[in-house]
Amino acid sequence: MRRHYKRYTADQRSRLIDLARSGTAVPEAAARLGVTASTAYKWVRATAPAPSRGKQGSGHRSTRPARPQFARLVPSHDSGAAIVVRVAGATIEVRSGFDAELLQQVIAVLGGGPT
Repeated sequence: MRRHYKRYTADQRSRLIDLARSGTAVPEAAARLGVTASTAYKWVRATAPAPSRGKQGSGHRSTRPARPQFARLVPSHDSGAAIVVRVAGATIEVRSGFDAELLQQVIAVLGGGPT
């Protein structure tokens, strides 16, 4: 017998994760958005920061934060609108007309990623 899987939208996923991060219980958030609890738990686990792994037996943990998996963008009709990017304690305000390549390089340097 063939199983039929329900398809969910990116908006449902984003809204569920936002609810879970704001303190709503995962089953409650899933019920509100019409998502199965098992799928909701899978989404929340997939976006949770990976546990830090230090050297074996040393008890040290990595201080490098997990990289975000995705970002939710909300369109604005305000011509002076900006987004704020926070990376490793630095805050960058990005306005229209920014140099995307330069921004990627700055974020990579601050986050310790490839340039």
